[in-house]
Amino acid sequence: MNKKIIITALLALVTMTGQAIDDYQFHSGTAVLKGRILNKPVGEWDVISVRAHNVFSDKEIIQNIPVAADGTFEGTISLPHSQSTLALELADVFLAVGDTVEVTKDAALDDYEGVTFRGNSTSADINRLWPEVRKHYFGDGKLFVNGLAKEDIPKWKQDMVKLMDKIIADIEADHLPLPAGSSTYVKEVMGASLLGELLMAFMENYRYNMTSQFNSFYVTNVSTAKLDEYYDFLAERERWLLDNPAMLFVTKDPSILFKYVMVYIMPDIAFMRNSKRPSLLYPISDYYRDASQAITSRYGLKGGNFMQQMMLCLDVFEEGRIDDESEPDDVAANFAGAIPLLTNPIVARHALNLYRQYVINREGKGVRTASATPEADAVFQRIIDAYKGNALYIDFWDMSCAPCRRSMLDEREKVDRMKDEPVRFLYICDEKTSPRERAEKWLQENSIKGEHIYVSHNDWLLLGEKFQFNAVPFSLAIDKYGNFVTHDYLNRYFNELIKTED
Repeated sequence: MNKKIIITALLALVTMTGQAIDDYQFHSGTAVLKGRILNKPVGEWDVISVRAHNVFSDKEIIQNIPVAADGTFEGTISLPHSQSTLALELADVFLAVGDTVEVTKDAALDDYEGVTFRGNSTSADINRLWPEVRKHYFGDGKLFVNGLAKEDIPKWKQDMVKLMDKIIADIEADHLPLPAGSSTYVKEVMGASLLGELLMAFMENYRYNMTSQFNSFYVTNVSTAKLDEYYDFLAERERWLLDNPAMLFVTKDPSILFKYVMVYIMPDIAFMRNSKRPSLLYPISDYYRDASQAITSRYGLKGGNFMQQMMLCLDVFEEGRIDDESEPDDVAANFAGAIPLLTNPIVARHALNLYRQYVINREGKGVRTASATPEADAVFQRIIDAYKGNALYIDFWDMSCAPCRRSMLDEREKVDRMKDEPVRFLYICDEKTSPRERAEKWLQENSIKGEHIYVSHNDWLLLGEKFQFNAVPFSLAIDKYGNFVTHDYLNRYFNELIKTED
């Protein structure tokens, strides 16, 4: 794809986004999270790791806040839009752009217990009110019943739809159980959060009780023939469930909600490629149009709703698809193919920003990192200083991670063959979750060579922020000159070194 086509695509999207988004909550910005850790043990709770999420690209944003010796902390959190974030081991914290949220945590209690919110901001109101609002409608338990017999599903579904309609009626009548004077913003977030949790229950029921792939997130072999029957309640409630931008602000990890919609309600956009692959004779624009029409037809929808457009945006910009090895022409073609269908100004604006950022990143050199603090840099530099002059394969792992252990087992031969080359394999783990004695026992029993490095939990959080990972396995590479390199280059580099031994 040439530059003229890419520029044309950008101009088309700029024209669509000319409709100003007046509601500040959908824009990017910052919020302040501050407070205190009570009964803070020495050497613990030195860092609070906050996980925000760009649901338009399914990319998690990890930011750390240092905690002072007296337990106080304060940090500015960057947000793609107002949203629920996860302050690891602390609480789910809703942060509205421009707000300040004050939170107190008692470290003597278990994780996610002993948390209170203070302040007069919209965010503080949402964080305080949500538990009681949820309890009013759902009680203390979960909506989804794992192991529900198939003959019991119709009754369960009927009850859930009835509850959904009760909530919708209360929203329309302004009868949500909220204090007098609550803002429209708070009401919208509460309403979306209630309906979002119900929709999640329907999707979890489908995943666990109506499919055969209980242990797989992606259910690619399940026929879509019965989806219209199971989700026959969607069309009548499309405005509330699928065409409701406030779903971005559900108080419990909206990223899971949108990923589930992609897989369990609208799989066509991601999985139609199994039968209809885009080609010169079947351009991506036709593919996206056909996938969208299939969804609209199956459920009897008006079509082009917010959720459908979000799924298109995710298909183009999902982090696993936009990586160092992705072809710029393919990304540009996908983006251009989706543009005509992105009529919602919120989705269109974020899609444009994502494409702009992708172009900027592609023009950069080497592997990008998110080194946000000198503390994170210092931790990493301290680790690698001992190996100057060597190329480094760095693997972050955990004893509870089966793929991590499998990868280490698979690499044993490579590590042994390269022991005399200027390459070092660094295996780094969190000593809190992978106690040294237990880890070393496994390493010895399985003859795992290499450099084994144990870091404190606080240092692990800093490293997670620096390289923006929250799950393992995660790996990266540095050449012998100290430059970060891509995994593709890493593989070529290693193969060349191995060939010198043949």
